[in-house]
Amino acid sequence: MMEALRYAAKAQKKISFKIRLISEFPAIPIASNAGISIRPDSAHAPPDSFNYIAVIGGGLQYLNRGYQGDREYLAHAHHARVPLIGIGTGSFVLAQEGLLNERRASIHPFHLETFRQAFPQVYAEQGYDFIDEGDVLTCPGGISTITLATELIRLHAGSDTASTACQRLSLVPHELATPRPANIALIPDSRLRRAVMLIEQFLTRPLTTAGLASEVALSERQLNRLFHAEFGKTTREFIRSARLRYACWLLKNSQQSVTDIALRMGFSDCAHFIRHFQTEYGRTPGVWRTSQS
Repeated sequence: MMEALRYAAKAQKKISFKIRLISEFPAIPIASNAGISIRPDSAHAPPDSFNYIAVIGGGLQYLNRGYQGDREYLAHAHHARVPLIGIGTGSFVLAQEGLLNERRASIHPFHLETFRQAFPQVYAEQGYDFIDEGDVLTCPGGISTITLATELIRLHAGSDTASTACQRLSLVPHELATPRPANIALIPDSRLRRAVMLIEQFLTRPLTTAGLASEVALSERQLNRLFHAEFGKTTREFIRSARLRYACWLLKNSQQSVTDIALRMGFSDCAHFIRHFQTEYGRTPGVWRTSQS
């Protein structure tokens, strides 16, 4: 991640990219899995002085050795609405603090079953470089961390700067480096695969056919044709179905009201959500939830 931000800073002179390692006890070096100790840059600063606060875990057996004050700082930052990022087993820390409850999370395949058993209240998935839930992002680590970094660069400095950072890093196509969920890996058209990945990664964020088409260098009409040929749905219908699938999980695994779930999934009101849910599943959300009890 540091290398991606370093190249972005060279390419984009008007924006400064900085990373600070902070700790409750900045005078105490932090030992990495590689055996290298790193001294934190500073103590905790006000959370709103950061755009993001990331937690990176080590081996699962060492997570309980972290400082309680650092965990409390994460909760404080979350309440201050500063986006948190869980990288690798850092997502375990966020889940332990209840910050991933009733959310989707991208977890490394090596840790997926352990995570699911420990945190059934989290919708854990594998095969995504990151999942953006707005105020909390998760990333499985490894090369996926670079993909997340370049996405944050694109968000804050534009696509050209992000592309420059990728070229400087000599990145291989990340689809070759990260196994994808079967339903995505089997999509023959690379542009459609990319569009579906974006939908899954930003499922609770505003998405439009025009925006997706622009991201994969297609017209809206061309993108709709690809979606219809592969799934029998338009882009908008596919997005809606994906959100309804997530809504099913929330209905079964959370205490959120139908109205709250509808708004979280981007529906304008509860009536629209109920109508589309009934069309998709043949039952209203309330009846579906009761049948899962």
